[in-house]
Amino acid sequence: MKNNILTVLILTIMAGSACVKHQKADSQVVAAPDTITNIAEGKKGFQKIGIRQLNISPDSLFSAGWFVVSAGDSAQFNEMTISWGALGTVWGVPAATIYIRNTRYTFEFLERGKYFVLNAFPEQYRGALELIGSKSGRDIDKVAATGLTPRFTELGNPYFDEAWLVIECEKIYRNDIDRNALFEEGQKMYSADPNETHRMYIGKVLNVWEKK
Repeated sequence: MKNNILTVLILTIMAGSACVKHQKADSQVVAAPDTITNIAEGKKGFQKIGIRQLNISPDSLFSAGWFVVSAGDSAQFNEMTISWGALGTVWGVPAATIYIRNTRYTFEFLERGKYFVLNAFPEQYRGALELIGSKSGRDIDKVAATGLTPRFTELGNPYFDEAWLVIECEKIYRNDIDRNALFEEGQKMYSADPNETHRMYIGKVLNVWEKK
């Protein structure tokens, strides 16, 4: 009987459930089997909507609301807050544009992977977002520090159960900001290192989920 149970468990894990190794290099966060949920199953109050059904301005989501961008997979991922970006249409497809400083840890995950996810949180999580935005995943496990619950989409991309809005994107373009072409105030946002800049990522919007 024990052997049969073990066999079923192994097959279940191979079919899609996986332990979560978070971004901290010297440790890992292992999720219990019941915490790894596919968003497509409609659990935890999410429903799939069209991007044009959003009843909120992009500026409210980015500048005022602080999107959290997450990238990676169930083996390793990272997240950071962003206040620069846009939602619109590019090359005939609905798209999200974000800007990530090339010194950030999340930059490495965006470069390696094919996707990124935008997570919008209710105001009650502002404290958690402040920590996510001020600490590096190279130094601490931000999921453990904030108590947020990571989950994964059908495509294997990380999102957070506490978010009220999740936008899953596929990268279709990336390029570095030319600091020499910036207006004066923009140039002041960078250090003396001439290689420091932001990389612009344009992502085709694949899926949008909103809390019911």
